Amino acid sequence: MALRPGSVSAQDFGECQKIVKDLLPVFNRAFEENNPALLREESYQRGIRNLQAAYALYHKEAFQATDSAQRMNNEAVILALSGNYQKALHIMEELDLSAQDAQLHYNRGLFGLLSGKFDQARNDFNESPGGAEATLNTLVTFGKQKKYNEAVSFASTNSARGTGGKWNYNLGLLHKFLGQNEEAVDEITTAIRQKDEMAYRLQRGDILMHTGSEKKAVKDFEKVSKTHPKAQIRYANALLSLNQFGAAKAVFQTYLESDDRTFRGDAYLGIAHASYGLHQISEAQRFYKLASTIKRETPALQAGIGNTHLAKREYQTAFTLFDRVIKKDSTYLPAYLGRAISYYGQKKYDLALKDFKKAEKALDENNRFFADLFVSKAFSEYYLKRSPEAQEDFLKAIKLDGTRYEALAGISGIMIDQKRYSEAGQYLAKALQYEQGYDLMWSNYGSLLMHFDMYKKGYKVFQKAVSLNPSNVNAQNGWGVVLLENDQLDKAMTLYDSLVREKPELPFLHNNRGIVQAYIGNRHSQKHQVNEANARYDGSYEDFKKAMDVAPARKFYNVNQGNVYRYQEKFDEAKLSYQTYQDKSALNNTAVMYAGQQRLKEAKYYLGVALQIDSLHRVFQYNMTILAKGKQQEMMRLVASSDENSPFSDIGIKYSRDGFVTIYLYDYEYDVLSFPGRHYMPLPVAEYKEDYFIPEYDFKLVAYEKKKGDTTKKKRVHYHSQKVKLPGSRGKSGTKCPILF
Repeated sequence: MALRPGSVSAQDFGECQKIVKDLLPVFNRAFEENNPALLREESYQRGIRNLQAAYALYHKEAFQATDSAQRMNNEAVILALSGNYQKALHIMEELDLSAQDAQLHYNRGLFGLLSGKFDQARNDFNESPGGAEATLNTLVTFGKQKKYNEAVSFASTNSARGTGGKWNYNLGLLHKFLGQNEEAVDEITTAIRQKDEMAYRLQRGDILMHTGSEKKAVKDFEKVSKTHPKAQIRYANALLSLNQFGAAKAVFQTYLESDDRTFRGDAYLGIAHASYGLHQISEAQRFYKLASTIKRETPALQAGIGNTHLAKREYQTAFTLFDRVIKKDSTYLPAYLGRAISYYGQKKYDLALKDFKKAEKALDENNRFFADLFVSKAFSEYYLKRSPEAQEDFLKAIKLDGTRYEALAGISGIMIDQKRYSEAGQYLAKALQYEQGYDLMWSNYGSLLMHFDMYKKGYKVFQKAVSLNPSNVNAQNGWGVVLLENDQLDKAMTLYDSLVREKPELPFLHNNRGIVQAYIGNRHSQKHQVNEANARYDGSYEDFKKAMDVAPARKFYNVNQGNVYRYQEKFDEAKLSYQTYQDKSALNNTAVMYAGQQRLKEAKYYLGVALQIDSLHRVFQYNMTILAKGKQQEMMRLVASSDENSPFSDIGIKYSRDGFVTIYLYDYEYDVLSFPGRHYMPLPVAEYKEDYFIPEYDFKLVAYEKKKGDTTKKKRVHYHSQKVKLPGSRGKSGTKCPILF
């Protein structure tokens, strides 16, 4: 029996519909995942060829002149599925759809949406049958036109449930563009509850990363990382942002072992970042080089390479890289931070601070990996005499990393400048717990101990400083003082003779050698070696004079010279010297001078004034007590203390000529500390801006009208067989072949 034409066309059209139904999920997934490569895969292209062949057969069998609108629609659908959106729209624009099926309006709206004709698409959707898909796509047209407020207004009076979360996803994206990140996360979370799609997870993860919720973002990326390479790369980068460098590196390496090649450049860059985070600088540079062979010169790549040069303190090379990034993208803040450190390393502190100012939004006071940045910024301010700002930044660094000895030492320097010696000592003592190889820190700490007359403790401190750097003059100077206080006068004298020969221009060396000579003179005097004592006093006088000639502003040298005048019984000169620097030490020594002259009233007066200035000073208390009781020798044994925290030392009493304690003023200087820098820069973690709206493309083919052909059955003709009987065949039909010999 012959088949009816209607049956043939219906069967062929059903095949076309089936193929379209199979193609649409892949077509939509290409837009849902922002992955056009899906439409180039062989399986999809084979489906397109099958659709074209099936439709050609259907068209040949069923087309009539009245089917032109349907034909143009169907051809447009096939073109759209093939990726030729503009031509599909052009075909449909030729049609007058005023009297046509509403489905054609809807299809044309989809072609307009694909072609970027959003106003036209929206008009066609309004003429379509409606439904959730048309409402969803209308929302998308507003979004793609960046009419975000209009889109939100439209959404407030419409709904598109049953679209697999797309409605809520698109709403979330609208909120993101409007800066409403919390609302965006809520909407996308609702979308995920409806259908857990990769695009939804990535978008929510991106928003969470941007708002500082990296831990939550990691969970979203991890959820889809095993099935989507794009998500795997996002996941690894999120781990980088959490400073989980080892885990991030492992994920990047796992990706490189896969067959996917799309994100190899990103993976190389990520491994380079992770290696840098693990302080594997050479490894980082190797992978940055690999990344540069695939990726173009992105800011993150160039900044990463610059960071490795900073780690090696190659400041000029690093500067060139960061400066190049800034010239290409003046909004990339990590590059300003890198260039600031480059300037800092080149001692261009004013320029460093300008770049720090430009990048201040990128300075995270809660990220411990920013500690070195705050240290560098603080020292730049400190060297430029901007102590308040420097102290504030040092404290920020300490808050981020309590072991950051550079910041602790930096604050001690500020405290010294402000003469807050007790606080300076506390900060420096803590810094020395974490860094014990920097001689300047030890010598400064020793000088602070000397300020509080803690010579026994200072002995070990200066010994350490000198062992680390014998050429440290301040350490050697302090070592000379503690040798003296430890009653090693001859060693102290030998040391100062050597120091003065090497550095005769330093006044404090002359001053302190003068004190040593004065004590040696007292020692000779106690042994009644008058000539030797006078020789030492003369040498002491010359040292103090030389010190005052070199540094006349240091008036306290006069107190020491006054002591020598007193030993030489030049009382008028001694009194004048004490009056030149009328501090509490000079008052004490003036009182001692009067006591030696038995002018007890004057002695008590000056000691009383000294006690008014410092009532807790034990030297003053001691001298007042023996002055009042006249029992110098007895009180010497009672008050002399071996406690290392004693405000005066044993030697002050041991070599006293009259039982009173005479105060000498040592001179010393503090070093300005500087550090090579543990330059660890915040990683320029990749930020993804893969923001796209997701429509629903549900094209439909439209069937041709049925043909009005003859539907009667054709009669079959029956033929009767005619059998021929051959002679001798005995009634058997057929032919018998003879046997050949």
